[in-house]
Amino acid sequence: MPNDPEPGGAEVLLASQLWPAVLIPAGALATLVAAGIWLRPSFPFAPAGLLLATVVVAWSQRGDALLADETGLLVRHRGRVTRRYHWEEIREAELTRPGFGQVALAVYPHGGPWDVPGPNSAVLVGRVWRLRMPDREIQDRVHGLLRSRGVRTTH
Repeated sequence: MPNDPEPGGAEVLLASQLWPAVLIPAGALATLVAAGIWLRPSFPFAPAGLLLATVVVAWSQRGDALLADETGLLVRHRGRVTRRYHWEEIREAELTRPGFGQVALAVYPHGGPWDVPGPNSAVLVGRVWRLRMPDREIQDRVHGLLRSRGVRTTH
């Protein structure tokens, strides 16, 4: 859950939800396999392979999360936690949807006007699997934590 603290004292801001990431493609895959049994000679191997790959990737990323501690942002990806940005490096941040079933934090770091990433070009941090945007309570908590650390938000 997003409010649970991590063992190192980091707070979970966003965490992957397994069911939309795995069950939706798995359901589509089961439908394709059932249709393939019915239509034996013309089984759709390419779409079935893509759906199977989606299920495997989503399953492998089921524990991904965006974390925050007193120093900055951390990302947990496939069981490894890495530091992404210190609070003083971040100028602005906002929650965004980079693709279907995903949510990430768009971070605009300090820098010059032509730096990439920089104040005019965001980097997506902590991409997690979520079917919908987090509810208003989670969004307010994330934005409140960012503002308490001196980071501007668009909320």
